[in-house]
Amino acid sequence: MKSSYWLFVIILAITVYAMIVIISDFEILVEHLQTAKIEFILLGGFVVFVGLIPRSFRWYLMIRELGIKVDWKPVIPIYLSGLAFGLSPGRLGEVAKSIYLKRLVDAPIQKTAPTIIVERLLDVIAVLVISLLAFLLIGEKHVMIIVSFFILMICLFLIYKKIYLIKILNKTQRIPFLGKFSNNLIASIDIIFVLLKPKIFGITLILSVISWMIESLVVYFVLKAFDINLSIIHSAFVYVTSSLVGAASFLPGGIGTTEGGLIALLLLENIPIQESLGPVIIIRSITLWAIIIFGVVIGKLTEIFILRKKK
Repeated sequence: MKSSYWLFVIILAITVYAMIVIISDFEILVEHLQTAKIEFILLGGFVVFVGLIPRSFRWYLMIRELGIKVDWKPVIPIYLSGLAFGLSPGRLGEVAKSIYLKRLVDAPIQKTAPTIIVERLLDVIAVLVISLLAFLLIGEKHVMIIVSFFILMICLFLIYKKIYLIKILNKTQRIPFLGKFSNNLIASIDIIFVLLKPKIFGITLILSVISWMIESLVVYFVLKAFDINLSIIHSAFVYVTSSLVGAASFLPGGIGTTEGGLIALLLLENIPIQESLGPVIIIRSITLWAIIIFGVVIGKLTEIFILRKKK
């Protein structure tokens, strides 16, 4: 990626967190961060990393479904290496996983790269499923239940009506930003639909929902660190909804939009903005920045201990 893109990412991140500091009472923010209970923050970090386990296994199952014979042991660190590209546009930098896999077992990149698109689709559907369940359990906001269910049904309809999906993609080819993505999607459509067969799709969707549910506990535990009590169901809703908002923005890592979504949703849960800023900073530090650093470290270790042995 061009240096101008990374300059944009840096400026965006500095701007967003500078704005958080500006709208906060800085002394109160620092006091909240200093008095936060570290054991709950560590628990928040733990559940986020545990949530990566079903995601890793999900990718392994997709690779095997494509007829690529490979042991799961090297596949897991290769998958985790892709986390280093969480700031790439649409996280498409995760194609590095396919490059690593080619070096490991000579698997064609054109065959494995579409798994990234399927992963994003599974994440969106999993988030919609969790949001729908949260709405039903909370017993409020009936309009949102209907909207979530309607969007979910559209996604599932397009998955199994290939001809309609292709027609939609053809119409978006001339749109500046979506055009390139649509072309890539059309070129990979046959491989994608192999991964959307009911059996494999059902298993990978379940793994996706489990992963998101585990990760959503980060909101619950981090809020507990600041002596804020929010139910697990409400915490899950806050996490998945803000993540969806961040993904929909197409900004790198959802920077700005995810933070804004978290603050807005916590306000709706009657948590004052001054009390929510500290938790939001910690939640994003864990779910974005710590994960990216983890991916970089795992990538280096994978390069040294797995890939170099293949030379």
